[in-house]
Amino acid sequence: MRLGGAGAGAVVLVLCAVVVQAMQTPPGRPSAAPEPATKRTRPAHASRGTERTKPTAKTTPLVKTVRAAVLQQRSTIARREFGGRAPQQPTVLLSRSDAAKGWAFGSSVIAPPAGVDAPPDASLFIARHVKTGWQVSVTGAASFATFARHAPADVVPDAERAPLAKYGKAAATGKATGLQLPWGVGKSWTMGSAGDPRLIAFAGGDGRVLAPGPGRLYRLCSRTSGHALLLLIHPNGLASTFARLTSLTPVKDGGAVRTGAYLGTTGRGLACSTGQAEGPASVVFGLLSGGRPAALNGVQIGGWTLQATASGKAVAAARPGVRVQEGDPLLNLGDGAAPTPAPSPAVTVPPAASPSASPS
Repeated sequence: MRLGGAGAGAVVLVLCAVVVQAMQTPPGRPSAAPEPATKRTRPAHASRGTERTKPTAKTTPLVKTVRAAVLQQRSTIARREFGGRAPQQPTVLLSRSDAAKGWAFGSSVIAPPAGVDAPPDASLFIARHVKTGWQVSVTGAASFATFARHAPADVVPDAERAPLAKYGKAAATGKATGLQLPWGVGKSWTMGSAGDPRLIAFAGGDGRVLAPGPGRLYRLCSRTSGHALLLLIHPNGLASTFARLTSLTPVKDGGAVRTGAYLGTTGRGLACSTGQAEGPASVVFGLLSGGRPAALNGVQIGGWTLQATASGKAVAAARPGVRVQEGDPLLNLGDGAAPTPAPSPAVTVPPAASPSASPS
């Protein structure tokens, strides 16, 4: 009986040890033979763009590292854009990651402080995991293009490498952007001040906001309608931004869009915020050159030259012989060519009737 009791006690101790070992095994790490790589690695591809990458043991500290890197590299720029106000903690949105290879890609935004009418400081980041932790390269850094070239294809697809490498560098476009106005060709919307010379609000028509040119689309701040900020990187490195949109396009992050593609519908939600704007539903449009907001005064878009005062309180658009004030209809000319008036229909005059012969 004593031997039997001792044997049973030994069995219980062994079972307890097995349970303790199972509880101490880190989540996702097998206690026996390793799983195949196809089961162990689950990158968030562009096709899953509507879902956030689930945090892992490596991606959890990544967000903190990205925030620190963004503040280190962009705080001076953001402070200048926000009128000297100290920047807030960036909002980080992780788009794609490969835990096995140790790479990640996403966006970060420093929202303007309350009461400051300024565009958010938007940037993209690429990170890689090394023995000492995460290394992060943010838009504008010299290493960003290098990271874009060397990241695995499930984090930065091949089709996105060239646009990302150009983005963040000064776009050599001058005042000519090669872009159209962001709504249907041949239709007229009104424009209004957005409180900053680097932003302009457009409203009207059916509210459908369309891509002003081809490019790669990315979501910032949020993936939901209303408070997301859309970033469209064009082939020349210039980028356009769109805020207050609802019913966002289903195009995934990094997806290619063509000129005139649907982006969303005008709304009132403030980008990267929970607030709502007053007035009619609109889209707030901006341009980024060198990864930084560009002043819109003098910029040529859709055949019009935009005009904005230094305070951003008044906007207009002009072309030879025509000037459109804020609140007046602004016609989308498409490629910028002046519309050719339709010829007047020719009027056919019937020949005069011959006088009838008098009876003799």
